[in-house]
Amino acid sequence: MKKVLYSTLLFGFIVLTGCYYDKEDKLYPNSTNNTDCNAVLTYDTGIKTIIDANCASSGCHNSGGTSPDLSNYSLVKASATKITLRAITQKNMPAPSGMSSCNITKLDNWIKAGMPQ
Repeated sequence: MKKVLYSTLLFGFIVLTGCYYDKEDKLYPNSTNNTDCNAVLTYDTGIKTIIDANCASSGCHNSGGTSPDLSNYSLVKASATKITLRAITQKNMPAPSGMSSCNITKLDNWIKAGMPQ
């Protein structure tokens, strides 16, 4: 009986300690791995990737999806005010938890730089 109890406790311990929070930029905001977060990108060299991964994915802000449509440069540029409010200021897009702080910084820098293509 004790062997089963110990085995169960050990298994439970292993399962619970195996879960972890893995958003490195939130765990270690001053890490040297985040040095590129302050880079000013162009739409084509990084912002499109961030938008596609976080906003313009299937069923969200793409053609035929939820407004605003963020499927190309001109539509993203036209929606900069909404993007600033929801993704940067309120930090609630994509729902429910928002983007990584590194991506928020990149997006914010891009908008402040005049949204270069």
